[in-house]
Amino acid sequence: MRLVTFAAAASLAAIATSAQADETRVEVRTGIVWCCGVSDETIGLAVGHDFDLGGDLFAGVEAVADTNFDFVDPTIGVNARLGTKLGEQTKVFGLVGYAYETDFDIDDAVVGAGVQHNVGEKALLSLQYQRYLDLDINRVAVGVGLRF
Repeated sequence: MRLVTFAAAASLAAIATSAQADETRVEVRTGIVWCCGVSDETIGLAVGHDFDLGGDLFAGVEAVADTNFDFVDPTIGVNARLGTKLGEQTKVFGLVGYAYETDFDIDDAVVGAGVQHNVGEKALLSLQYQRYLDLDINRVAVGVGLRF
């Protein structure tokens, strides 16, 4: 499953690199992560780039780092995004990726969905849901960031 997820992310990134660049973004996010009746707060950083595929479609790649507020058990990963623009300010997307939790030496495939809304010329707000497939972990995060 991990190999299929990685291949899908790499293929999406390869397709996206041939398209016209749309935007680069840096985002700080916070939210909640839960599994098996236990939950914890989360804080993280995402750095990504979206590519215009023509019409309202876009594809993107992002590197992510998430942890809890005690800054233990960091998780790092990479995601590929594919979505559509709803007007000039809003994007809706699905994602597929790979996450690695450094302290426990475990990795997992990630799927999810989200929405990004641009505020003004450079700012953005986001809401995202992610599911870690093998570990049954769920994450919901809200973010604020800058676009370049």
